[in-house]
Amino acid sequence: MSDNIYIKSNYNIFLDNFVIFNLISKNYLQLNESLYSYLKRKNKFAEKDLEGVLDKLLNANIITQDNELLTLDYLYNSLKFDRTKASYIIYPTLTCNFNCNYCFETTKKESLNDSKTIILKNFLTKQTKLLSELSIRWSGGEPLIVWEKIKKITESIIKSDPDLKYNFSLATNGYFITKQIVKELNSLNFSSLQITVDGTRDEHNKIRYTKYDNDTYSSVINGIKIASQKLKVIIRFNVNKDNVSSFDDFLLDLQNHSVNNENIEIFVKPIRPKQDSSFCCDLINDSDFNKNELAFYEIAKNKGFKYSIHPNFNSNLRCLFHHINSFVIDPNLNLYKCAAHVSLNDKKVGIINNSEAVEITNLKYFIKTLSYSPIAIKECRDCSVLPICFGKCPLIWDDTNQPVDIGCIPDKVSYIDKFQQLFSNEK
Repeated sequence: MSDNIYIKSNYNIFLDNFVIFNLISKNYLQLNESLYSYLKRKNKFAEKDLEGVLDKLLNANIITQDNELLTLDYLYNSLKFDRTKASYIIYPTLTCNFNCNYCFETTKKESLNDSKTIILKNFLTKQTKLLSELSIRWSGGEPLIVWEKIKKITESIIKSDPDLKYNFSLATNGYFITKQIVKELNSLNFSSLQITVDGTRDEHNKIRYTKYDNDTYSSVINGIKIASQKLKVIIRFNVNKDNVSSFDDFLLDLQNHSVNNENIEIFVKPIRPKQDSSFCCDLINDSDFNKNELAFYEIAKNKGFKYSIHPNFNSNLRCLFHHINSFVIDPNLNLYKCAAHVSLNDKKVGIINNSEAVEITNLKYFIKTLSYSPIAIKECRDCSVLPICFGKCPLIWDDTNQPVDIGCIPDKVSYIDKFQQLFSNEK
């Protein structure tokens, strides 16, 4: 036997029940107590000391001979510059029937006109001939206001190449969901709907209301009930200091409305309003949110609902900002690298032109978005969470003069506890 030396991965999580989870491979092993303790205690291992388990440990990346930062850099850049994939967040309208004062698009009314709809449809149809994977998330505004346009565009895309790997989803406030729309979404193979709720009935209605309806909650819950019978429904529960203790009551209300638990996945996020909005409520900081999130997970589990620990866990990019071929598209077919930039002219990177092609009009800023690398940031290089998030949010980080711990995912301080809770419940 050779004298090869192996090192322990920097991205192992040592959990109870002698489980080791590796964040690069996303694999775990349950070992005997002796081997678990040995691996936890030591950092370097001779091949002869791991006889019989070497291959298993290597395959799970629990031990390695690789430079793991180079591995992560490769994973990040190979996806970042992969032009065979594209992800678009499309805003077919900025108009919304709700008037939530923390929203980015409170005063915008633009929608896709007929000529822009044709250009967008033809552009996306052309993309099917160039790609192996296409992901489209319809957002807004309230996208169901222009559902007929979305439907026709999606039908055209699928007809162009029925065998392409698609991921269609839609973010809605849930107010306009009907059985017919759910039937059509299902027939078009939409993978999910995301619906946002801001607490129990009274809490939600204080924040999310229309000019003519002060009880939008009833319509939203009914929409969740209808959609969950046929589709995966991702519920985003917006939390603030006023409703942090209401999560249990909200889930109980869902149960009382006979939703299909099997098709529902829930995640909780703190409200982060745009900078110039008047705050809707008493905002909760990241530290207090992290203290409560494990309790949210337990409450959801006990009531039979799936809870999403981290939505981008299996991605090697934090978001489409980092991908060369992915954009946020507004109703005028302007292109941005972040949804927070929609309608900001200085952050616009391009446009889908009349030739139905991407035209980069702000090359300097476009190149800047692609020059970002988490490996170039010492704090990220030294961080054990790097394989989960693949770096900071560059917008938050740059806007605050790049301080430590700013722009990180909230999970940075709680991920070990989350994994511990997850594995404890699965054993």
